[in-house]
Amino acid sequence: MRRSLFLYLFIFASLIALILYVNGRNYQEVIEKDVVTLRQKTIEQEAQLDSIRNANFNQPLNFTLEQHQEAKNYFEKLGWTSERVQQQVTDQLLELNLQEGGNPLVPYIGEGRGFQINDTRFINHKWVLVNFADNNQWGELLITYTIKDENTIELETTAAVLNDTYR
Repeated sequence: MRRSLFLYLFIFASLIALILYVNGRNYQEVIEKDVVTLRQKTIEQEAQLDSIRNANFNQPLNFTLEQHQEAKNYFEKLGWTSERVQQQVTDQLLELNLQEGGNPLVPYIGEGRGFQINDTRFINHKWVLVNFADNNQWGELLITYTIKDENTIELETTAAVLNDTYR
């Protein structure tokens, strides 16, 4: 009798263990399917966000001479091209770098060689943003340029910002 009781208890415990194993396995499969589904949704949402971000970043800048049709029309009326204007203004700015004490368009006194213009970005048919630096400081200028005649462009500093974060 005692032996059959242990046999019945063993069979009962085995059945309980089997039921728990099957239910646990089914529960694990359901959880894994949910995780896979959530991962796919997350990947799709990230892809959508990336495409939205890339669409915004890949749009051309509104403030460039190449994208500014009114500026091109203005230059055409004067007999110039935007490429010619950019080249001539850039050349004039770089020639001014050669003067003693740095570029005179920069309203600050630089150390050593003085401030020199490094880079330009044309905004429209009147303004150009300029990056300048000396050995320790750097800054930006907003320069207004005006086409005077066939071969002359006048440059004037409109605004300037000086940063000294190199120290």
